[in-house]
Amino acid sequence: MWRTVERAAVSWLAAHRSRFDPDAAEKGRVLFVRKALVEVALLVGLRARAESGSFGDDADYRTLLDQVTEVTSRASYRELVARDERALLLYAGTYASRRLCGQRDSEFERLIEQAVAGRYAACFERVPFRQLDLLHTLELSGIDHGMPAVGAVLPFSLFCADPSVLKLSDGDIYAITHTVFYATDFGRRVPRWPTGFDLSRAVEMLESLSLLCRRKENADLVAELLCCLLCLRIHDSPEVARAWAFLADVQEPSGRVAGPDGVLPPELQNGDAEYRDWATGYHTTIVAALAGHLARDPAVLRQASPSPARSIGKGGLGHAIRRATAWLAEAALEVPFDDAVPAAGAAARGARSVGEPQLAARALSSLAQHARNILDQPVAWGRQGVDSVAECARGLSAAGLTCDSLDRFLTETATALTELTVIPATAAGGVSRLRDLGRLTPEHAALLLASTNPTSLLAGNRAPAVTAAALAQYADGEPHRLGNDLSTWHLVAERFAAAVPAACRSYRLEEVAALLQGLGLLGWADHRITRDGVDFLLGQQHPTGAFGYPACDGHRERATALRIWTQGCVVALSCLYDL
Repeated sequence: MWRTVERAAVSWLAAHRSRFDPDAAEKGRVLFVRKALVEVALLVGLRARAESGSFGDDADYRTLLDQVTEVTSRASYRELVARDERALLLYAGTYASRRLCGQRDSEFERLIEQAVAGRYAACFERVPFRQLDLLHTLELSGIDHGMPAVGAVLPFSLFCADPSVLKLSDGDIYAITHTVFYATDFGRRVPRWPTGFDLSRAVEMLESLSLLCRRKENADLVAELLCCLLCLRIHDSPEVARAWAFLADVQEPSGRVAGPDGVLPPELQNGDAEYRDWATGYHTTIVAALAGHLARDPAVLRQASPSPARSIGKGGLGHAIRRATAWLAEAALEVPFDDAVPAAGAAARGARSVGEPQLAARALSSLAQHARNILDQPVAWGRQGVDSVAECARGLSAAGLTCDSLDRFLTETATALTELTVIPATAAGGVSRLRDLGRLTPEHAALLLASTNPTSLLAGNRAPAVTAAALAQYADGEPHRLGNDLSTWHLVAERFAAAVPAACRSYRLEEVAALLQGLGLLGWADHRITRDGVDFLLGQQHPTGAFGYPACDGHRERATALRIWTQGCVVALSCLYDL
């Protein structure tokens, strides 16, 4: 597959060779084309290096080299090195390519050396990945520079900082991918990583980002992340296979791979259709071809994907659940019955998870007393969600408490179910809870549950968080109830995972919690995206135990938001804690 992708991509690039000539570009597009030229030159140079300066039967690579040679042999191009020192990388990159192809050019090399020695071009402030770009380019150009080595720059890079995958912008991801390219010399060396650097976590981060970018259909970043994994010698992981399948699927018959929306600035969007087709696709097509090259470069060795770095820390999670449960139990005392039930139910769920029923006992006792005082009929319990009611019943039982109206409601509900043999999937969670509470016999509960199918909950255009909540209600903390169709559930888990970053950015904590609970039930509790999501939620916990920062001043509005957020977080984190 990778060879097919590479051949088609290089063929398309060669067919558009004239577009990589800055002198042929319209005014206002020249700089854009110079950037395109250095990128295609790098691809050609790396391919030639792997073939000891030749291209074998790859005539399209030869065509592209001829184009690079033609442009860079002009004095009008080479002498820009001396006139535009801030753009040193544009020109040094094309010379590095020619040098890798065996085309030493003493005059071009002298101009670059002169610019480097000029006490500005190589020393003005650059972010770490751009500094690594400079070091790598000068290395390939054979230029002495006297600057700190790659190992001195890497500790300051975003890649080595192990960032949360949920918070990275596209620009951040490009900084990460380019760091890997230059630090590893495109897979030909293992750099001196900073102290404490964990390669397994880095690979896990790249694979998680690849998943997120596939779901966004950003072929440019998928290709770059695939190249990174290959540079780190990971060729055979499941995510690598999925990335290749994605690129093969989106590649057009011509070989072009379209870039993401918004790749062109407004001033470059005008022009004929052929120009826009080239301008919006050349970079992604180059990176797809580069991935193919790295997959077959014999100098880029293979190694097994390192073992996952870690799982969710149960100690810290348990501490957070206890604090939140205690806060919720107090909050439930101060609100009306309809608000107190979900708060007390969530508190009971947290207390059950950590094995400390006393944490929720006061809230449940108050709820039972409230029900005795104002409820003549159990109908009020029917206004509440089945999850909350069942957790209140479980919590009352664990604490040795009773509530007559709740008992009557559960009895009436169970009696109604004994008349049925088929139930909708949405009722499955309630059936399993009634069974666990001893209200339904195991035999009848099994009959009813056998009539349901969790995949029916996936139908329609439900939002991922809504689907996750429905599956959690269906499973009631028992992942095996979702079945063993791994292919179906993997795609569902990807949907949930891909929705987590947007939910975090928009601060929809209830959605984040639901998605993480769904991921846990689908076997992704130890996935990097889930762990980073848990870290995000824990970072929103107050010293009081409540979750969330409403960023408003109204007391009632703040109290409501905190209570609702904390309920969702306690339930989700308790589910993950129990898995």
